[in-house]
Amino acid sequence: TRRFVLEAERVDEDERHDDFAHVPGLILRLTFRGEATYAPLLGTVARQTGVDYSILSGRIDRIKDTPYGQLTLALVGGDLEAAMSQLNAADVHVEVLR
Repeated sequence: TRRFVLEAERVDEDERHDDFAHVPGLILRLTFRGEATYAPLLGTVARQTGVDYSILSGRIDRIKDTPYGQLTLALVGGDLEAAMSQLNAADVHVEVLR
């Protein structure tokens, strides 16, 4: 399921660069599966690490009966490494776009 979602959501690298060229910070794509899709993870990570985030795009859907979600975020300030570690520890696939 994860591989299918990642392949289905591929965006042309040049388009992605143009879309987010004006956005400051670290750009990430997060992929959630199962119940993690609905967990209040971003707020928790932001409070604990001091990182601010902007949601640039996102969607929630289902493959068969399994919910999944993808968010593209910009992260600024705070402890970015700790934020990424917490996301990974929560079983979220983290892809650094920029």
